[in-house]
Amino acid sequence: MGRLDDVVHSPVRFTIMAALSTVDDATYQVLKQELGISYALLSKHAAILEDHGYLKAHKSFLVKKPQTVFTLTPRGRKAFTHHVQALDEIRRGL
Repeated sequence: MGRLDDVVHSPVRFTIMAALSTVDDATYQVLKQELGISYALLSKHAAILEDHGYLKAHKSFLVKKPQTVFTLTPRGRKAFTHHVQALDEIRRGL
């Protein structure tokens, strides 16, 4: 259990990272819709991941509308991979 990453381990953050681990990037709206979570919850957990260097948020405008695109950083991808490996070791048991 010592190898589990407390930042990644939250169900919401784990789900965000799992979704982003399969793509280059995703918009705020796509993540919100696909994960079925509120704007507030996504914002809160994305900020935590960004504070730890696991996620990068790029903000821009698309036809005068603000758009946020999330990307896992190399550090975030590595943390997610290590966390999943630790979970797999636990799952295998003794």
